[in-house]
This record gives sequence, structure tokens and C-alpha cells, in this order.
Amino acid sequence: MEKFRKTNQANEITGVLCSGEGVFLQVLEGERSAVNKLYVDICKDQRHTDIELLHFEEVTERVFYAWSMDHIPVSTLYAMIKIQNPEFDPYLSSGKIALNCVIDYLRLNDEPK
Repeated sequence: MEKFRKTNQANEITGVLCSGEGVFLQVLEGERSAVNKLYVDICKDQRHTDIELLHFEEVTERVFYAWSMDHIPVSTLYAMIKIQNPEFDPYLSSGKIALNCVIDYLRLNDEPK
């Protein structure tokens, strides 16, 4: 993760990676061309398969400005989500709902890295 944090800092990309149980959910923020380049690099990387873009939007203010790339174990995130929404299914939820779950988790539980 440290390598990715340094690269993201150099490219002024912020965000968070949620992973575990075979699931990866990554949120990226930054200048459009820098984020697009990183997304293309991720798609080309043979270690990644079944990549789906869940949500894309222009923002006027960063949410993850303090995180060059934080990490949340999926099991921890799921536990919090299930308390608030027992019917939550990450495979059926919209990208916007997944993004809001990550934002809520970080606001309640995490310190920037």
C-alpha cells in the first residue's frame, strides 16, 4: 500500500481501497486525466479481473482529501453496513450507495493515512 500511496500523492490522487473475501472496491479522486490514467493502468494490470466501474461523477470538493490511499477490510465495512441496513447486498447496490457506505464508515471510524 505504501508504494501506491506515494504514487497517488505524486499524482494528487486520493481515495480508499476496500478489500477482502475476494472483493475489491476502490474509490479514486483527483484531476480527471490522472484518475482516468490510473483506472486504465488498473484495467491493464493482469492481477485484476472482472473490473466494473460502479460510479463516476465530477466533484467540486474532495471527500478523501486526507487519504492518499486508505485501506478498509471489507469484513469491517460489511459489519457496519449490515447493522444499519441488514438487506444490503454489495452486488446489487448502486455505486452511489457503495460510495456513501465508504464515506460513512470513514467519517465514523478512521483516521487519515
